[in-house]
Amino acid sequence: MIAVMRVLLAMFTLIVMQACTSTPTANTSNAHQPKILLVNSNRAIPRYNTAEEAFTEVLTEALENELLISINLENDERPTETLQDILNQHRFSAIYCIGAKALGSVDYIGPALPVVYSSVLNWRKFQNKPGYFGVTSEVAPAAQLAWFKHFFPSVKRIGILYSEDNQALITDANTSANSLSLTLQPELLHHKSDRKPQISRLLNQVDALWVLPDPLILDSEQHTMQLFKLAHTLRKPIFTYNSFFMGFGATLSINADLATTGRQAALLIQTLHEQGAPTSGVQFPAGSSISLNLRKVSDNNLELNIEAFSSVNELLDE
Repeated sequence: MIAVMRVLLAMFTLIVMQACTSTPTANTSNAHQPKILLVNSNRAIPRYNTAEEAFTEVLTEALENELLISINLENDERPTETLQDILNQHRFSAIYCIGAKALGSVDYIGPALPVVYSSVLNWRKFQNKPGYFGVTSEVAPAAQLAWFKHFFPSVKRIGILYSEDNQALITDANTSANSLSLTLQPELLHHKSDRKPQISRLLNQVDALWVLPDPLILDSEQHTMQLFKLAHTLRKPIFTYNSFFMGFGATLSINADLATTGRQAALLIQTLHEQGAPTSGVQFPAGSSISLNLRKVSDNNLELNIEAFSSVNELLDE
């Protein structure tokens, strides 16, 4: 079981770090009309593929006169060259990027086109960048905190490990936490080889740990496994943003609906065409699901609000 978990975690870490590397493929058509370029970091990743399928479905209905060219960067070791060639060959009206490899490559080229993105962990880096519009990879912090309180009313102090890139999230989350009578205890991590003392100190001071989509916190298999092991040893529940972590002992996960992010990205494209730039450059997913691990509820001796059961989409007891 440990070996299987390590393999799964290694795969997830690759996704988090975006070390996606297959020969790009494209669907092309009439070169004389404006087109939308869809750039997928790795179509073999289910959540990326789900977003692309949902985007394409809505786009077909919303923008009937638009044509779509899709590029898969799965094993492309020179993605910027591939994309530059495509941009030189066609006249596009907008670009949709799925995943950090796609967005980073497009950003490096810097095309004078609106760029829409989703499934990107470090999206805050682009939230104030002109011409960039995105759907976040996680449910809004305020909504996550409200669910945490609803499920576990006795949890009052929640620890957070974060890097400097997520400072804005911490500020927003603190405001939401105060309105819910919750106390957040953020712990800023730097690039250190030994995180154990800092993490252990934080866990001993809080009722639960909230794992954020932070590339530095989840930068390797070793660090991620260490984080969960320390929390389990100290019997501290972990709340997360992705159901993947349930297999490693997370207690509760508030998950963004993958298809919804693709649909929202398509609607952003439509808005850009019909109304111009939207007021906000970033949207949180409109749909979500909830995963709950009853075994961890028991192991961590948590008080569970029975009325919250009706909201659970995925229930685990192992």
